[in-house]
Amino acid sequence: MDEERNSFYDCEADVSLDDMDVSAAEPQRDRDQGGSSSSNKRKKKSDARDNIRNIASDVVIQQKSEEFQIMQEKASNLYSTLWEIEGLTDDERYRALSKIPDHPTQM
Repeated sequence: MDEERNSFYDCEADVSLDDMDVSAAEPQRDRDQGGSSSSNKRKKKSDARDNIRNIASDVVIQQKSEEFQIMQEKASNLYSTLWEIEGLTDDERYRALSKIPDHPTQM
């Protein structure tokens, strides 16, 4: 095979491995071992962390949504309760309602 390659490039090679000094050469790792497997492990860990973050984010969003719905229900109950209280003027009722923010994060 080397002879075919050498004749293809129109050159002669009269070198054997016995003549070469390879003592300073560092061995190369096989592509299926070593570095690539550790980089695959790092990528898998990174992907797992991303998945965990995404799931946690979804859970937090769901909880905030549920809390917002509960707060809306409570505010609605407060609105009707304020009108049931005797002795409150309309201004006092509206002042009490104006203290409730439109969004729960504003509290």
